[in-house]
Amino acid sequence: MRWSIQRQLLAPMLLVVVVSSVLSSSVSAWVGSSWARREETDRLGRVVATLTDVSFPLQERVLQKMAGLSGADFVVWDQQQLVQSATLPLDDSSREQLKRVPETGPLSDLSRNPTLVIQGRSYLTANVPLRRTGTRPLSLLVLYPEDRWWTATRGAIVPPIIAGGVTALIAVVLTTWWARHFVRPIAQLSRQSEEIANGVFQPMQLPTRDDELRDLTQSINRMVEQLTRYEQQVRRNERLKTLGQLGAGLAHQLRNWLTGARMALQLHVRECPLGTSAESMEMALQQITLMESYLQRFLKLGAGRNEAPRPTERKEVSLPLLIDDVLSLIRPRARHVGVELEWSPPVSPFVVVGDREELQELLVNLLLNGIDAAVQSNATARVRIELDRTDIDQVRLRIIDNGPGPNASIAAQLFEPFVTDKPEGTGLGLAVAKQILETHNGKLSWRRDANETVFEMELPAKQDVVESASELHLQ
Repeated sequence: MRWSIQRQLLAPMLLVVVVSSVLSSSVSAWVGSSWARREETDRLGRVVATLTDVSFPLQERVLQKMAGLSGADFVVWDQQQLVQSATLPLDDSSREQLKRVPETGPLSDLSRNPTLVIQGRSYLTANVPLRRTGTRPLSLLVLYPEDRWWTATRGAIVPPIIAGGVTALIAVVLTTWWARHFVRPIAQLSRQSEEIANGVFQPMQLPTRDDELRDLTQSINRMVEQLTRYEQQVRRNERLKTLGQLGAGLAHQLRNWLTGARMALQLHVRECPLGTSAESMEMALQQITLMESYLQRFLKLGAGRNEAPRPTERKEVSLPLLIDDVLSLIRPRARHVGVELEWSPPVSPFVVVGDREELQELLVNLLLNGIDAAVQSNATARVRIELDRTDIDQVRLRIIDNGPGPNASIAAQLFEPFVTDKPEGTGLGLAVAKQILETHNGKLSWRRDANETVFEMELPAKQDVVESASELHLQ
């Protein structure tokens, strides 16, 4: 049988509240009834004491006045049990009953004395001797209506019982409300856990109270964030794995086609006079080489994490010369779409150690990305390249375009694979660029500066060039 937390809280609390109210009401009722009985007995006892101490005869007129004061009836009789005076009419049956009342002495709790029914009414009785000197012994029979006695008692019992019942009812309502209010966040946590189990990773709103439930909610929200990141990573890995599997199947055919195209161009160069088209043919061969390199990088991105990285040959690379070579490759495309390329080679050397092919691919990806963005500009489309130093041992390369910038919906995941706002894009260019820079101990970032988008790369400079630049700086 399921026993909910709300019931576990309510059952003992309500039991304690109800038992406490019952005990409190019972004690109050008992004390009140005892006090009411004592009050009635004391009031009647004062009247009886007055009657027993008087020296004049207790005639019926006197007894009637005392009966009005006390609410009791009185009968005076002598030693032979003959009625001398009384406040109520007595028949033979009533006299016989009165004769059976024993002498009780001073009044105490009337409820302990004998009860008589006279003329259809029940009375509590007492037989008190009258203290007289020089006269025959007399007794005073006190007849107190039992209904009057219990009415006074009930008047003292009922209010505490009603107060206790109302208090218990209010306590039950408040306890039930509080238990539901306390259990509500737990129920929300339970629903959130079910949603997490169903794959819906949404954080919960934190409770306003700073307590253990708030700590538990924060822990669940942290777990949701971790599961979200894990799910994204799993999906990313699955996409990369699928990419690697597809790429492995296409790699052989693509290499064959590129090799055939290269051989056809080289054969054409040998057999046909080139003249002024030599530069175009050389550029076509460079584009094929670049395509092969990009294919290798594309396939490497989809490779498993446990695979050994492809060994690369790290050499000194002059960034100004590398930029000149890359610009010679992409200028035809820039002219075709109407984008101006701005580049002023610096005088000082900017040499880094790395894989020239990888760095070339990095620049090609970023420049093509900038060209595609600049085409959407309302002004003259422009891409600018700047090269300087952030520090003596750090080289900074900026590629700046005056395009509208990335869409806000993907700005935070711009360097993630398959994230793009281009209808024809794959979302791999910036991911490949970031991967290349990380393998060269560099950093890649982007920002919007006024109406321009700036992609900024930082690379460590070659050590001896750093020392030379430091000496020039000191001079």
